Amino acid sequence: MKVVVGGTFDCFHRGHEALLGRAFEVGDEVHIGVTSDAFASKKGKISQYSERVEAVTRFASRFGKPFTISKLDDVYGETLQEGIDAIVVSTETLKQAKKINALRKRRGLKPLEIFVVKKVLAEDLFPISSTRIREGEINRMGKRLRALTIAIGSTNPVKIEATKQILAKIFPAVEMRLYPRSVDPGVGSQPFGNATIRGAINRAMQAIGDCDYGIGIEAGLFYIPGVKKYYDVQYCVIVDKFGRRTVGHGPGFCYPDEVIECVKHGDTVEDAIEKLYGIKKIGQSIGAIGLLSRGHTDRMQITQQAVLMAFVPRLHGWE
Repeated sequence: MKVVVGGTFDCFHRGHEALLGRAFEVGDEVHIGVTSDAFASKKGKISQYSERVEAVTRFASRFGKPFTISKLDDVYGETLQEGIDAIVVSTETLKQAKKINALRKRRGLKPLEIFVVKKVLAEDLFPISSTRIREGEINRMGKRLRALTIAIGSTNPVKIEATKQILAKIFPAVEMRLYPRSVDPGVGSQPFGNATIRGAINRAMQAIGDCDYGIGIEAGLFYIPGVKKYYDVQYCVIVDKFGRRTVGHGPGFCYPDEVIECVKHGDTVEDAIEKLYGIKKIGQSIGAIGLLSRGHTDRMQITQQAVLMAFVPRLHGWE
C-alpha cells in the first residue's frame, strides 16, 4: 500500500512522530510531503525547509521501509495522482482529506483510504504543537516548562481543597498555581435542575481570566420522576484558554422529605440542615452528605469525583 502524509513538521515533536509512525505502520511505501518555506511562512516563524526535512528523514529512516520526501507548495501534493492508496491525517486535517477524495472522485480516481491520528497531548492535557514549543510553554516531548495556571470560581475551602487534590493526581509532575476567585454564578443560592449546570458554567467562565484552565463547581437539586425524589448532584465545568468546555458530575443522593419541604419554602439546603439538625455552614465542612451518610463519605469526596469526571474527556483527548 502506498501512503501519503504531509505537514510542516516544524519543531519536530511527538505529534509528528505519531503521524509518521502511523503512515509507516499501514503503508509499504510512504510518500512524505513537507511544506516549502514559502508555503509554511503563512503560519509565521518556521524553521528552514532543509532543517525540517532533516528531522523527518532521521525519524523515517528508523522504520526500514521505502519512503520519499517531496516539497509541498500547496495542500494537495501527490494526493491527486494515480497509484496512491491511502492518506494519513490528523484530526485537524481530516476535512482536507475528505475534500481530496471528492476531487479524486470527480477526476475518476478511486478514493484514498483515510487513517486519522488523534492529537498527542502534552502533560498539561493540551495538544502538543509547534507554536507552543516555540513559545516556550512545552518541550518537544510535551513536558510543561512553566507553571500551569488554574482558576476556580469559588472561595469555598472544601471546593478549593478537593480541586487541589484531584489536580495533584492528574498533573503529578507539573508545577501548578491555583487561584480561587469570588464570582457570581447567576443562579441564586439554591439552584434546581439545569440552573445548576448553568451556574457551574458561569463560575468557570468568570474565573478563567488569563489562566490555562477555569473550573466551576455547583451543586443543585434534580427531580427524578422515576423515584419521585429530589437528588442533590454536584456538577463541575472546566473551560480552557482554547475555548473548550468539558462537564462532569459526582454521585447523586436524596434528602429527607422535611429538608425538601424547607427548600420548597425558600430555604437553601444549608439553611434547612441548620434548622432541622442544628449544624451551621455544613456546606463548608462535611456537607449534607457527610451528615446523611453517617460519615461514610463527605462533600470533599463527592466534589473530587465531580472534578475528576469533568477531566475524563481531557485525559483521552476526546473532541
